[in-house]
Amino acid sequence: MDVKKIAVIGSGLMGAGIAYVSAWNGFEVHMTDISQELVEAGMERIRNDVMTGIDKGKMSMTEAEGLMSRLKYGTSAEEAAKDADLVIEAIFENMEVKKEVFAKIDAAAPEHTILATNTSSLSIDELASATNRPERFVGMHYFSPVAAMKLLEIVLGEKTSEGTLAVAKAVGEKQKKTCVTAKNSPGFIVNRILMPTMREAIMLYERGVATKEEIDTAMTSIAGMPAGPFTLGDFVGLDIAFNAMSTLYREIGDCFTPPDTLKNLVESGAIGTKAKKGFYLYGGEEEEPEPPKGADLEEVAQTISIMGIREAMLLVDEGIADREDIDLAMKLGAAFPQGPFEQAEKIGMDKCREIITKLYEEHGECYSVPKMLQ
Repeated sequence: MDVKKIAVIGSGLMGAGIAYVSAWNGFEVHMTDISQELVEAGMERIRNDVMTGIDKGKMSMTEAEGLMSRLKYGTSAEEAAKDADLVIEAIFENMEVKKEVFAKIDAAAPEHTILATNTSSLSIDELASATNRPERFVGMHYFSPVAAMKLLEIVLGEKTSEGTLAVAKAVGEKQKKTCVTAKNSPGFIVNRILMPTMREAIMLYERGVATKEEIDTAMTSIAGMPAGPFTLGDFVGLDIAFNAMSTLYREIGDCFTPPDTLKNLVESGAIGTKAKKGFYLYGGEEEEPEPPKGADLEEVAQTISIMGIREAMLLVDEGIADREDIDLAMKLGAAFPQGPFEQAEKIGMDKCREIITKLYEEHGECYSVPKMLQ
């Protein structure tokens, strides 16, 4: 099927971003939200992106006019869906609300229409169960900011057809995205691997192994990450990290229990840079750095990195994704300098087994050795 018309449900940061890249790359787009005020705010985001593109010389006035001419907006999801080839839902992460939306869209959309969700961690199969077309239901997980981030995680439900996968890939490629494929599983690829590394960083801090500053320094100066886990968490939003970790905890178990430090910060409203306080303070308040503990930064970087490698290996063991897609996803979606399997090859598989075995002996089941290393 050749997709010409896309309905985007939700006009927030993600919805507006998806609408923008879709219209920019030639699709007819109908974006909706629950109120005129919200959808107008989404259109204003898009206009600002267009003006930025013109100002930076990335877009001509003619191209900008073409983009805007391909955009419609309104407050009826059913109206948007009635002649769409593809519907992409991009509302907030609430299973019941999303299911309600999909039930309405399913009833309004033509038989050929493919339904997609931009969820970052909720079950594709449960969302698909709200519709009568599970074979034409798929996850299309974009990354923020949508215009800049190249990765698109395409997530297959148990009943997603090969034809639906092919259409989702074709749309992603036309939107200039690099597509990776994963089977439905909590957190998919990027969040499933990212959360254990953040959790391990917090656990090292809680155990008194190293300060936040030492851990962030270890991950930037030794592991080569663009930002340390505490700085990155504050930037992304600790509420978002907490919700993603909580979903994994509910779906997979205790090894994803959000640490108390994260839980307490979120409950107090200290959710990162947007609140001017998180793991660190922002906005003029001076924070007294914790006295250095003299941590072995090499060991800190290795321990945190190995948790990402271990989780990547579990994804392959479970048949969720392949090595190539995992490495690509983590480089494009999480700015890893190397993919987990590239890191593992560099460290050496025997050394990886040795490090994970030591962690398992010290800390138990959440550090068990993946099958591929046994």
